[in-house]
Formats: sequence, C-alpha cells, structure tokens
Amino acid sequence: MKHSMKCLLVLASLGLRGIYAHAAPLSDLSGGQTGRIEFQSINVPDLWQYARKNTSNTTQQTVWGDLLMPKNASGKVPALVIMHGSAGVEPWAYDLWAARLNPAGAAVFVVDSFKPRGVDSTSSNQFNSKVSIPAQTADALNALRVLATHPQIDASRIYVIGMSRGGNPAFYSAWPMYQAPVNTGGAKFAGHIPMYPGMCNIRYRADVNAKATAPIFFALPDRDKEDFQDVAVCERYAKELAAAGNAVSSKEYKGTYHAWDGGGRRFRYENSHVAKTCDMELEMTDLAGGGLGRNAKDLKTGKQLTSYAEWDAAINRCMGMHSAALGGDAAQSDAVVADVLKFMGK
Repeated sequence: MKHSMKCLLVLASLGLRGIYAHAAPLSDLSGGQTGRIEFQSINVPDLWQYARKNTSNTTQQTVWGDLLMPKNASGKVPALVIMHGSAGVEPWAYDLWAARLNPAGAAVFVVDSFKPRGVDSTSSNQFNSKVSIPAQTADALNALRVLATHPQIDASRIYVIGMSRGGNPAFYSAWPMYQAPVNTGGAKFAGHIPMYPGMCNIRYRADVNAKATAPIFFALPDRDKEDFQDVAVCERYAKELAAAGNAVSSKEYKGTYHAWDGGGRRFRYENSHVAKTCDMELEMTDLAGGGLGRNAKDLKTGKQLTSYAEWDAAINRCMGMHSAALGGDAAQSDAVVADVLKFMGK
C-alpha cells in the first residue's frame, strides 16, 4: 500500500526530512541523527541456523528505518521500534503511532525490512526467501543496537511492537536464544508488544530453559479467528508462558479485525497466506546438531513430528490461502495506543 496524502502531511508536521534519501549505514547515532537511518543487519535462511549461529548461509544486509523524535523534549526519552507486517510499512505507522507517541514524549523508529531487500509484500507467500522471520528478528535487534547509542534516547526504555508478521520479531526478540546471534552491545528491549501477531499458531518455543528478558504484551483482535488465526491460541500460549514465570499478559480488543489500527477503514484481502488452521509447536535448541528440536508436535492431530520433512509437511498441510477481513476501528485504535503508552510507562 502506498503512503496516503494524510501520512505525508503527518511526516512533514513531525519534521521528518529527507525520508527517501539514502546514506551510508550507521554503526551508531552519537551525532543525534534523525530521519532516515540506514544500519547493518543480516539475511539468514531459517530460525534453526539463526539460533545456532550457523553463519555459513548468513549474509550482511543494509536495512533502514525512519526515526521520529518528539519535539521540545527535555532529557532522554523512551522509544518504540515498529516492525511492520506482511504488506510492508503501512501509513498508520506514521499517521497513528508516530503522530500519537511523539507528542506523548516518545521517539518512534519505523523499520523497513522489505524494501531494502527488494520485497513489497509477503501477504501471498510467507515463505518469501528474500526476507525470513529470523532476518526480521535480527533487524529489530540491530535497530535496538543503533538506537541505544542516540544521546536523546534512554537506552533502558526502548520497546518493540510488531504488527501481524512483525509480531514475530517483536516476540522472538524477548528470548535469550534469539537475542544471542546479534551483538546489541548489551542493550535489551524494555518490553515486547506482538499486535495481531502471526506467530501463535506455529510456535518455535525458546522458553524451556530461559525466561523472557522483559515483559510481553499481546494486543489481540477478537474477530481475527474468522480469518487469520484463532485468538484463543494466542491467549492459551500467553497463559502458558505466564504460568512458567514470564511477565506475559494479553488483551482482546472487542470487535476488532486484523490491522484494526489501519486508519478507520475496513476491507478484505482476497489472497492471504495464513496459518489459520495450524496448531503446532516445538522446543528449539541452539545446539549445533540439535536437529528439529524437542517435543515437536501437531496439536490438531496429536502427531509427534520427528524430522524437518515431517514438520514442513505439517505446515504445508495447515497453511493456506484465505480471504481475510482487515481494517480499522478508531475507538479501539485509541485504546491500544493508550495501552501501549501505559506499557511504556508514559
């Protein structure tokens, strides 16, 4: 989707200049840079190679984000990293999230994982080889690394939110196993917000031997069960993680669909590649030679999965193309922004 005129006006009012200009990747923001920021990340084929730090198939990748700072802020401010969904960076990253959070005294960093890799959308193919889920997770952690060096940002108060596919990096970046492959210089996110996330139905669990390093808040649409995934699966997962001693909570926003922060409009996407009918999980191991992992199973069928081939076959059976409802709810957009600000201590 292209930026709306409203979005461009908001960008101008927020003082984001040179948004489409390219620059050399920055290793730090000690100069107080804002606007378009290019930084170094990686490409990696799958979550196993990423977790096990197998770099033989990993390449360097420059990505970028747009850093919008609050005006007239005194002292260091908190920041929210925004990880986009399958349609790429959407206008509401700016005309809702930045427009609301900047006046509240928080910086916003809108990361684009797609366009730097030559991808417009993964809505009809979530297995797009150019941009994997672990690559997006690395993007989030590298964004954290760079933001933590900004003289006006409080490095201890950087949060991450991810919408739909972006819910994966927002969630995975909470776990030590998935943090370890990226050197963030010791920085950790202060909180994680998967919003209508795409990671509940197929779970690569890293919670067996370690706790999340910060609170996790699932922001869930109660009507999503009609198209993308059953919200009850996310709620069940959140409760399991909380019962194991993690600071995990969830909230359903009544009457909402996928992408309910999307500008007050409602529409259908006729060709969505989703895991709606999946209910699968495994316990990841970061050990080389660890194979598929432990306790891999398909909860729908009760079948234990013992090989990569069985795991992939189960995913291919349950993932499919669906016509999906998306779209906005102004009142509940206000509600989720307020909840995110509260989660951030604002």
